[in-house]
Amino acid sequence: QILNSTVQDPWVRRLIDLECFLLSGLKADGTVAPEVAFMLGERDRSVVDYPLGGSEAIIDALVRGLTRWGGQLKLGAHVEKILIEKGRVAGVQLRRNQRVTAPIVISNATLWDTYTHLLDPEDLPKTYRQEQLSTPAVESFMHLHLGIRADGLEGLTGHHVVVHSDDVDITSPGNTCMISIPSVWDKSLAPEGYHCLHAYTLESFAGWSRDGEYQDRKSLKSQPLYRAVERVIPDIRERIVLELVGTPLTHSHYLRRDRGTYGPAIAPGQGTWPSCHTPILGLYRVGDSTLPGIGVPAVAASGILCANTLVPAPIVLEFLKKYQ
Repeated sequence: QILNSTVQDPWVRRLIDLECFLLSGLKADGTVAPEVAFMLGERDRSVVDYPLGGSEAIIDALVRGLTRWGGQLKLGAHVEKILIEKGRVAGVQLRRNQRVTAPIVISNATLWDTYTHLLDPEDLPKTYRQEQLSTPAVESFMHLHLGIRADGLEGLTGHHVVVHSDDVDITSPGNTCMISIPSVWDKSLAPEGYHCLHAYTLESFAGWSRDGEYQDRKSLKSQPLYRAVERVIPDIRERIVLELVGTPLTHSHYLRRDRGTYGPAIAPGQGTWPSCHTPILGLYRVGDSTLPGIGVPAVAASGILCANTLVPAPIVLEFLKKYQ
């Protein structure tokens, strides 16, 4: 509504749609106004921020915070079920029949994975479960990870967005391609003389299966990504020393995400984002299928909202006074 009443220029409208899509997976009419304001404000005042050490550095920082306050991170601890006893959480069941008891469980799995794989149908009110599982989802992705020779690329920049056709909707799979070359900013992310490159675009989960045509389909569907990268590095195919192609099945398997989705497609006025609360006592949810939504800033905020829900206000205030 804000866009329709204030912006008439078609090119500017498409640019705003693109900016919204890059963050939320939806165009302007499906993205909440505060998210748009934050994003455009960042574009106006900020440079591209990238963590030295890559995404691993962010994980390491989170683990340091966890262990600092007595937490423990268990790797290879595949959760099979969230255990419910007499209407409240009792803990989780791990893959090797190991049981971890806990009065509070916080799931950062998607709402579809939490309510179909981690809980039994009878654990939730029937109507609530049906309503939650009917939430529309953003498509999955095709990914292209490359290791390339860096010779002759001294002026290369690190982040690019390529829209192949103005006549095709920006949300159409393969039309809008995002490219990141983080080794431009952080040389430690690739061996000397090389760059690492990641490109991705939307791709539907439907129609994908690990059959005899899977490899050919991967190659075909990666071509829009290659064409996008060629807009930045024309001889990219001759520079490749390592190629890894990811599909919606890759997304679903390794990230354990239903249909490999990017998250819910909840447009303003057509639904509300769920809070961290669930109908089960002691069970909370965080992540991109809770308020305030999709994207790293929103997901981080969901964790803060859940933490503030669980920690009594006096303790929060005391903490803020101590560390402000």
